[in-house]
Amino acid sequence: MTPATERIRPTQGQRTDAMRARLLEATLEIIAEEGWANASTQKICKRAGVSRGAQTHHFPTKDSLLIAAVQEIVARYQRDIDTATSRPDGPDQHLEDVFDFLWGACFEGNLLNSWMEVMVASRTDAVLRPAVRETDQTAVTAMRALGDPYGPGAADLVELTVYLLRGMVVQAGVHLDDENRRKLFEVWKKIAC
Repeated sequence: MTPATERIRPTQGQRTDAMRARLLEATLEIIAEEGWANASTQKICKRAGVSRGAQTHHFPTKDSLLIAAVQEIVARYQRDIDTATSRPDGPDQHLEDVFDFLWGACFEGNLLNSWMEVMVASRTDAVLRPAVRETDQTAVTAMRALGDPYGPGAADLVELTVYLLRGMVVQAGVHLDDENRRKLFEVWKKIAC
């Protein structure tokens, strides 16, 4: 085999990053599908295709794995927010566009389902609560900043919209009527904008 045809092997750092990413992705999927209480390390390892030993090497305890997953949720939302705010503002952009962005962030994918599971669990979990509180404060601050260009009070409206959407995500687990949920959100946009 010539050097040009040799397969380039990933570095140890790349393998570590890939393993952590698989574990975090599997954790988020399990939390979204089965809830926080049912997110066992055994299920997570099986989903990620890694051994329990590999999991404990990267995340020594279940709590450390779940807290890392919490931080990953917010990091992903932060990337979405950064992408949304990096677009050039045009004269036709409105606060309503921010609300639509938040709607999409809530109902596309399973990140907010996972986050709601984590928030509810943190209410009674003393280990989880500080990490969730800090992470949530960071997330809400970033989302409030989306309203800053739209004048006084807009950041408050963005924060209220976040809380409204969180409630809708929780309700979606019980009431499956997406059409009614969207209709109510349109009513909110008319009131707020």
